[in-house]
Amino acid sequence: MITNIQEYYQCILDNLTGGLVSVDLKGRVVYLNPMAGKILHMEPDSCCKEMHYERAFETFPALTGVIKETIESGKCVRRAEISIMHANTPLIIGYSTMLVKNHEGSELGVTVIFQDISFVNKK
Repeated sequence: MITNIQEYYQCILDNLTGGLVSVDLKGRVVYLNPMAGKILHMEPDSCCKEMHYERAFETFPALTGVIKETIESGKCVRRAEISIMHANTPLIIGYSTMLVKNHEGSELGVTVIFQDISFVNKK
């Protein structure tokens, strides 16, 4: 039985099989799910919440570019790829972006959903 719907929604986000990063319109990281932390080799709970995305993801310029473009243009991307480096190892990240809006339709921020598809592309 679900007693706390907010906790239930949080568990959905926490258990996604892909990475999820959400940033408000001021550029502050609002949420980084555990899989995003795993893919980016970051600690989601301690590293970047409330931090500006450019600082939080400064070692991933392609990711910061995706976030910046989405915030500035308001345009979403479906199924695109970027390359990021981790410990001198290139990773291919498949991603999509979406705008986060409230029930009245006002924009609140942007979200990037992504997966490491490095091994998929090598087949």
